[in-house]
Parts: sequence; C-alpha cells; structure tokens
Amino acid sequence: YRPVDLIVCMSKMIRLNTTPMDQLFNFFLHLFGAESWPARWSCGYWTSFHGWLYIVSSFLIGIAYFLIPFILFKLIRQRKDLPFLNIFWLFILFILACGTTHIIDGIIFWIPVYRLSAFVLLITAITSWLTVWGLIRLIPQLLTLRTPAQSEGIIRQRTEELHQSNLALMKMNQDLDNYVYAASHDLKSPINNIEGLVGIVIEDIEQGKIPEKAVIEKIQQSVNRVQGTISNLTEVISAEKNPYDDIEEVQIRELLLEIYSENEALFKKYNAQMHEQLAEFTLIYSRSALKSVLYNLITNALKYSSPDRPCEVWVRSLIRDGRFVLEVEDNGLGIDLGRYHNRLFKMFKRIHTHVEGSGIGLYSIKQLIERKGGTIEADSTPDKGTLFRVVF
Repeated sequence: YRPVDLIVCMSKMIRLNTTPMDQLFNFFLHLFGAESWPARWSCGYWTSFHGWLYIVSSFLIGIAYFLIPFILFKLIRQRKDLPFLNIFWLFILFILACGTTHIIDGIIFWIPVYRLSAFVLLITAITSWLTVWGLIRLIPQLLTLRTPAQSEGIIRQRTEELHQSNLALMKMNQDLDNYVYAASHDLKSPINNIEGLVGIVIEDIEQGKIPEKAVIEKIQQSVNRVQGTISNLTEVISAEKNPYDDIEEVQIRELLLEIYSENEALFKKYNAQMHEQLAEFTLIYSRSALKSVLYNLITNALKYSSPDRPCEVWVRSLIRDGRFVLEVEDNGLGIDLGRYHNRLFKMFKRIHTHVEGSGIGLYSIKQLIERKGGTIEADSTPDKGTLFRVVF
C-alpha cells in the first residue's frame, strides 16, 4: 500500500472494532459504500496487462453468465411442457448470481464495493447449495429417463403394434364384407323360393284347394337352408370371437378317439381305415380349436373319398424345426390346386359340389389356426389324394 492508503485502512479497522450487531447494521447501512477501501488498482502492484487481463476476463465471464439464463428462460417459455422446471429456475438464479460476482469483481478495480461483493457471494453460495440439493433429489428421476435409443425402440414397437392393429382391422372389415356377401348371396335364393311357394299356397287356399305336400316340403327345405346359413355364419363368428379360452395340455389320441366315437356312423358309411402315426402325443393348445381342426380335416377326407378305392386316412403329429406339426392325408378325389388354389380356404367356396356341405369348414379352421400364429397348407393331386399340413 501507499502510506496514505495504509493509514486510512488502519483507521477504518479501528472503527470496525464494534459489537457483531453494530457490524451487521453498518454492513447493510453502507452496502454500496466504497469509502472504507482503496480501489483495487491501488492495492498491490498491478501492471496494465495484468489488471486489464483480470478485468476483461471477469466481464466476459459475467456477460456469458447472463446470456446462459436468458437462453434457458427463452427455452422455458417456448417449451412449457419441459420436465423438472424447478431445477431450470434454480440454475438460472445460480448462474445469474455467479455472473454478478464476476461483474462486481471487475468494477472493484475502480469502485471498491467490497460489502456488495460479499453480499452477492452470500446469495451465490445459498443459491448454489439449493441447486446442489435440488440435483441430488432429482437424480432418482433422471435415472429413469429413457435414452434416445430406448425411445426409438419404443416408437418402433408402438409403430409395429399400430401396423398389426391396422392389419387386424382391415381383416375384420374384409371378414365383415364376406359375411354380408354370404348372407345376401345364400339367403336370397331360398327366401325368393319361399316367397314364390307361399304365393302358390295362397292361391290354392283362395281357390279352396288343399296345398300340395310337395310344395310344403319345398318350403320346409328352403327354411332349412336359411336356418343352415344363419347357423354357419353364427358358428364362424363364435369361433373367431373366443377361439382360445380353454388352453390346456391336449392328448392327441384321446381327441381322435372322441372324434371316432362321435362320428361312428360316418366312418362306417365310408368304410374308412384310419392310420395314426403320432410321434408327438400332446399339445398345449385350445382343446375345442384343435378338435375343430381335426374334425373338419378328417370328415372332409371321408366325404371326398374316391368311389374307386377303399377310403384311407392318415393322421400324423411330429416336431419340425421346433414347432408342432399335424398332418391329415387321404387317398380321395384330390384337388386341382393349380385351378382352385385361391378358392380352397375361402368362405362358402366349394370345389366338389356333389357332396352336401356349407363351405365353412376349411375357412373356419384357417381362421382358428392363424389367430394363434400358425399356418395351414395343402398339397394335393387330382384322383390321388390330399395332404393338409398344420404348423402350430
């Protein structure tokens, strides 16, 4: 110090030798006062380079500290849905306080406001520890935040789920179109027939005649056709609605014996020889769905057997590539797949029309199998036989 400055400092120190309350009162009373200290340029030996390096650096740091809260504040205003807003505000206050300390540090070179500097440092200290405490409390929540890769994975998963839902909705719409078409197509003919026959009956009654028995029988046949169509549609809708409510360990041979017993007359009618080649005996599946699959494939093999040779049916079960495979093969009429491939599993589409049927069976079991992620395919040669393969 210069001698005069040293004397001033010593006299001030003597005057400050008061009680703590007096010191506190005087501190805030003269908070912006600069008379108690010399300017920093006068304290010690400062070269121009050293002094201006300190001053310019302090101002640049302070300005940067003021700009950062401005950017954060602008971000908060534009994105009001940002999480953890409280910690953003704490950082804004903390950075502003830090910037103020650097600005005051540069001003002290000309105006020694050391009391103000100490007070701003206190505010900065309190704000910094509040920020530290806020961060510590926030860490458990921050650890739960998803990484960009995790978010992208979730988006891909949701997109795929939405795609699958759209496909399912499209299929439902297509099925609905099929039901409406089937109802209009299969109900129109018998209803028109009933209308014409009822007209004949009315005419006979008006003429005092007794309606002929043949006419009444034809009306009954048309009514049966309407009832059969409605029953078939109900069966398909019911099977598609809840096809997997009874998942259990199903014994294949036990299920086959049940089908044989319930359709004994049908097996005798066609004098069918059944051959079981079961490498796998059990399957975790819907009992009712599996029975429907086996019943339809086996009874079709009987109904479409060839009149030129004894009816034989083979039922096989095996594991292939880790998946359960069920095969039903016959030596019947066969199918020209080159011609009828697109019609084979369509609703109400029949290939051999000389045998009574609804055209529901293969469509129904295909829906059941595919609902659970399985597939069904056919391999057939006309007048040689047909093999249906179900991969569960």
